[in-house]
Amino acid sequence: MATPISYWQRHLTNFVRYGTPHKYLNLARAYLAYKRGAVKISSMPAFLKVEICRYCEIDCLYCYPAKKMLLYPLEDYKKLIDQFKKHIFSVSLYDIGEPLHNPQVLDYIRYARQNRVGTVISSSLSFERDDQFWRDFVTSGLDYLIVALDGVTPAVYNIYRRNGKLDLVMANLRKILALKKETGSKMFIEWQMVDFEWNRCEQAAAEKMAMELGCNRFQIITEATQPRKKYDEENQLRDRNCLLPYILFFVTGNNDVRLCYKIYNHDMRIGSLDRQSFEEIWNGDEIARVRDRALICDRVGCKTCQE
Repeated sequence: MATPISYWQRHLTNFVRYGTPHKYLNLARAYLAYKRGAVKISSMPAFLKVEICRYCEIDCLYCYPAKKMLLYPLEDYKKLIDQFKKHIFSVSLYDIGEPLHNPQVLDYIRYARQNRVGTVISSSLSFERDDQFWRDFVTSGLDYLIVALDGVTPAVYNIYRRNGKLDLVMANLRKILALKKETGSKMFIEWQMVDFEWNRCEQAAAEKMAMELGCNRFQIITEATQPRKKYDEENQLRDRNCLLPYILFFVTGNNDVRLCYKIYNHDMRIGSLDRQSFEEIWNGDEIARVRDRALICDRVGCKTCQE
């Protein structure tokens, strides 16, 4: 399996909106290095991912368990944007936590926008906020909002999003869509549904509802956590290096740098910005093990991954 199309779709708008000749050239150099299997590269990341909040209350069935209140410092985030703004098309402001629990989330979005960097957020929308927050959110300059919504009835929705409140999610989504229309916001809104056996009976209804409400896209995600865990059982060695370590720099809420935003049943850390510089990590020994076509087959978590 190649890098899923869903990954590229959420960055396509930003690729056009925030592209410059330098950014396109940098991305091309990274891709050529990937095709050559180079382990030391001169190109910079084309995409940034920063987990601005680790905390989440939804308790999703297969999600990573650590959900303590951990916020990525705004000043450290600004330093990352300053360092990469000439090279990156967009920054994703989420990982396993709920980014909208960060009280300064609008400042993270606006700072990227000021520096010609696109922004992507994924949210459950299952929390209370006042109307002014939603107005400010819609007009913040956020480019892409993914709404994680895996059913249209509580009986189905709460199998996976165990603490989620479907009525609240739908009320918030309707507010956002109404404000988007009222303000002329260009925010792209994707209703994202993780594919499970138990929600397939509602997928058609969900797609119909998403289009009727005015979402820009309805997306079914098949490459979710549970299917990925089967890679270890199948034990099929991959036959190529991985593209992500050439184009993505991923920083968690505790300032660790991860290789991958997909695999959580193995340790994907390759360094820490508390102890190492970007340069030491970006062309270090750990990332080289994944860029190398032979060494990747020895790295736990990577060797059987088919993405």
